[in-house]
Formats: sequence, structure tokens, C-alpha cells
Amino acid sequence: MRKAKVTVPAVCTNLGPGVESLSLALGMHVTATFVERSDSQLIIETRGEDSADLTPDCYHPAMYAAIQVFQRVEDSPTGLRIDIRNGIPLQSGLGGEEAMTIAGLIGANSLMGNPLDRADLLAMGTEIMGRADGLLGAMLGGLTVSAAGSEGAALYRRIDVSPFKVLVVLPTVADYDPETIHLSRKIDMEDALFNLGRYGLVIEALRSGDFELLGQAWADRLLTPLVERAIPSYAEVVRTAREAGAAAVTISGQGPALLIFSLANHYKIADAIQTVFDARDVLSRVWTPTVDTQGVVVTAAETLGG
Repeated sequence: MRKAKVTVPAVCTNLGPGVESLSLALGMHVTATFVERSDSQLIIETRGEDSADLTPDCYHPAMYAAIQVFQRVEDSPTGLRIDIRNGIPLQSGLGGEEAMTIAGLIGANSLMGNPLDRADLLAMGTEIMGRADGLLGAMLGGLTVSAAGSEGAALYRRIDVSPFKVLVVLPTVADYDPETIHLSRKIDMEDALFNLGRYGLVIEALRSGDFELLGQAWADRLLTPLVERAIPSYAEVVRTAREAGAAAVTISGQGPALLIFSLANHYKIADAIQTVFDARDVLSRVWTPTVDTQGVVVTAAETLGG
């Protein structure tokens, strides 16, 4: 019986001025184990973050993605069991849905002997999710820059960064719906130039670990103004975090999770931010992951006896 195990990191997209382009992988993970069954059943079980919100059927993101692979290669196991351990909150802006989709695609492909290459899997993932930047960030790890190519395929490069710790704060915001946040396709030239002027500086700051430069260059006039309205006391959170020692604060993806960059004092900054949210009766959770520099890891692909 064939088996495959896949681990996929969380990812922060829309990183600072790099809207729909710049992504950073984080050390929060989805781990999916695929085991071929001798009967015809398709079984999926999820444990961990938001497991109750995921239906145990073919519409689960990982199972749905796996089925797309089987249909694409016109081959499949007789039956399949997928066990998911999820460490990424869903609908948070941390790429949990992308991670499960990638896990399904790569796990199924590995189970079948890897008939599809990265470009095939990326194209399939983009068709499912609608965007490639988060998928690339999670697949490759580290810092990823991407753009749409002239013929549809994504252009991308992975930029090596030294692993450093970040702070993630996730406020519980009632009725928060990232699907209602849409970036206008007509933007002010001054705002576009503002972001472009900082884009390369942010990349260099992250690449070199220059958090002083990061704090000076970090800003976004395109997406953040649309998203921050839905996060209680966002401006006060940013000001408080900087006063406590943070170099930069950003909304991860389309929120509501916040990503905070600092070389030290992560828990001091977290306490300061949570105090602001507590004053508004907003519950919040905290993580201090390290930047994930590995991306997707297939830790087992073997033929089991029996």
C-alpha cells in the first residue's frame, strides 16, 4: 500500500508594499498523511485548528485537490485515507486554505509516483485558489516574489533569507469576511509610485535582516487602507507595537491576522497589542513562529507491506 506525508507552511501574502506579489513563509504548518486503501472509500480526518469547520468529504480542500490530481493523470488509488494535522487558523490571512490545497496536490502526486511537475501543480492550484502568490510562497518557503507572466504562467523567484522570529497576532473579529475586500483595478498613480519605491527596499531589508531599513521602508497605500477599517483599533495597535519596539506591522494577506517584525521583545510587543484589543473586548491569540525556509517537505513516500 502506498503512503505519502507532506508538510506545508503558513504564508503571509500582500507583504507590505508587495501587494499580490511578495510572500513570506512562516513556521506554522499543515501536515497531511496519505495512505492508499484496498477498498473504494475516500476518508479524510482533520485535527487541530478549525477542524470542525472542515467537512470530512470530497469538498475538504485537501481531498478536493487530491481528486483533481487523480482526474488529471487519469489514475488513482482504489481508496484513500488522508489524515490532516492543522496548525494554521483558517480564514485568518495566514494561508491555511492554500496550505491544504498544496498538501492535497503534492500528496496525491507523490502517491502516484510524481507524474506532474511543479509547474503543473502550480497551475492546478492557481485554478483552484484564483491566485499563485500564496501557493508559491508556501511551496518554496522563505521570501518569494511573483508576478503574472505574459502567457499565463507565473514568474517567480525565491529569495534566501536568514531564519528570524516574527510575531503573529490574530484578533477575533466578528463577521470578518476577506472576500468582501477588493483592490480597485484603478489606482492613484501617486499611491502606485509610493508602493513601488518601497518594494525593493523591503525585499533588501528582509534579505539582509536590516530591520532599521525595514521599519523606514514599510508602508502600503493600496490594500492596507481597505483592510484596516475592519480591524478594531488598527492604528492604535500599530502605534503601540512600534512604541514597544516593533520595526514594522502589517496585515497578513487580507487579515485579520497581523504580522509584526522585531529583533527582540516579541512577548512584550504581544502583551502591548493584546492590551489594546482587550480594551475593545476583542479576544486575540499569539504565535511567535520562525520564518520557514524549507517550503513543502515530503517526509515519507513509500510502499507499505500488506
